Amino acid sequence: MTNLEEKALQRSKEFLENEKEYRLGFVEAELPNPKTAHLGEITVKDTKAGIKSILDVDLDLADVYNQIIHSEYFDQFYENVLSSLINGGRIVVSGCGSTGRLAMRLENSWRCAIADLCKTGMDLSAYEDKVISLMTGGDYTIIRAVESFEDYIELGAKQAEDLCLCEKDILVGVTATGETTSILGTAKQALADGAKVWMIVCSDPMPVMKKLDRARDVFGHSNCNAIYMKCGGMAVTGSSRMQSSTIEQAIIASCLEMCLSEIISDSDINKDAHKNQLSTDFKKCIIAVSDDTVVETIKTQAETECQLYEKNGLITYYADEYLLDVLADTTERGPTFCVPPFKPKSMINAVPSWSFVKNPTLNTEEAWEKCFERSPRCINYTAEDYRKIGITEADIQKIPQIDCKALYEFQIGYESNAEREGDNTLATWIGLDDKVPDEFYEQAKAFETCTVMTLSSVSKDIPQTKLHIFEHIAMKIMINTMSTITMAKMGRIRGNYMVYVNISNKKLIDRATRIIAQLCDIEYEKANYELFLSKVNFEMQNNPNGPVVIETLNRIKNK
Repeated sequence: MTNLEEKALQRSKEFLENEKEYRLGFVEAELPNPKTAHLGEITVKDTKAGIKSILDVDLDLADVYNQIIHSEYFDQFYENVLSSLINGGRIVVSGCGSTGRLAMRLENSWRCAIADLCKTGMDLSAYEDKVISLMTGGDYTIIRAVESFEDYIELGAKQAEDLCLCEKDILVGVTATGETTSILGTAKQALADGAKVWMIVCSDPMPVMKKLDRARDVFGHSNCNAIYMKCGGMAVTGSSRMQSSTIEQAIIASCLEMCLSEIISDSDINKDAHKNQLSTDFKKCIIAVSDDTVVETIKTQAETECQLYEKNGLITYYADEYLLDVLADTTERGPTFCVPPFKPKSMINAVPSWSFVKNPTLNTEEAWEKCFERSPRCINYTAEDYRKIGITEADIQKIPQIDCKALYEFQIGYESNAEREGDNTLATWIGLDDKVPDEFYEQAKAFETCTVMTLSSVSKDIPQTKLHIFEHIAMKIMINTMSTITMAKMGRIRGNYMVYVNISNKKLIDRATRIIAQLCDIEYEKANYELFLSKVNFEMQNNPNGPVVIETLNRIKNK
């Protein structure tokens, strides 16, 4: 046995023996969706067919939304949130990765709605800071996930502890699988501090509770309730950036919308009528995004991007109101499709990210504040702080600087970036309608070409709410679909599996193992060893983030 094989065998043995609670093949949100079983292959041949395949899965969410918003669980959730807000409590939305970015979207929408209403003469300043996003790793991770943070219940607990929660507060834990470790850590701490916890999940919590101690500690607590949304598998297997986060975002935003309507109303609102309207509006939104004109918009942009990437080109997206929505999608492409992460300005020699995001009208600090609708909240823990909460030394060594200074290194304002300009570059404006700022066209002159990607053909069909729920849902679906189709056309999806997934935490190691086992028809244990064989080989080549899954699949196929 070679040194490489010995190391891989040891790593695999450690994972199989010590991380049994991360064997998640039984969890609903991790299962493949039969509607997109051949997504990768279909998209390579026919872009429109691939797009419609994804949107067909999104259309299924309308029935899920209608069922949930008319459930007794939603009614209880709404009453709890409303009571908390009226009595001075805070609603803390806790997420990690895609659900953390979802939490940021909800806080931003709440703050914008309060600001808009204050402009009409209402005094709602007391409510401005009452909806708070709690992202594993802090606001820095809107840009770049921190390796292994998700695996620590103690880190989540520490972040929740920093908020000094009390019995007036509610923590809303958002996790498609119902088992995300750091989110459960925030919930566990919130319960210890006397706060009420609501878990918003897309997998049946009962089997998760039975198999996983960390889930049992939270879901089994008398002060914890859950809303389980049975939305089935994602269009790309396990990709919670897609349907699960869409329905989670819609349901929580709808609850906040109803609460805000009640707060500003002189009399009790007709709750049932409001729910009926929201359900009708959600369906209208999903149907609008599936319109042939939007499909054509997605097709044109995806094919343009694919051609550019194949020539090693770079894309810079520009946005204002939807900057956070675009940021969320572009950041999530890194771990899902193994593309280079965003590059801070000081890392001159680093490989540039395939895509980047900018606001054409604001400088970087202003753009970040506009993105969050507040000053950034970043983590500034020391190595000793991490040790105290139980982070291993090996993982501490991997943690980059993630404070506000580090966040501002990512220049998302109007500052020029010569590396991303010139030949083989594209500037793309993303917005709801045809209103494109002159500043975008001025800055786009530095690029080889420019495009505009909007929902203008259906914008009038997307219902309006105080929190602009459905504009952001529509934008999310459009951008998610476009980026997924682009990657599928480039061969980064096989069937509906993410065969370029970056195994940056234990959950992703398990998912990668299951992908290999499924596609190669081998046992889980054998697949896990083969995965680590590729991982160790890439590490020995000083390429720790190499595409281990596709490498493993190709090696096994060629044996």
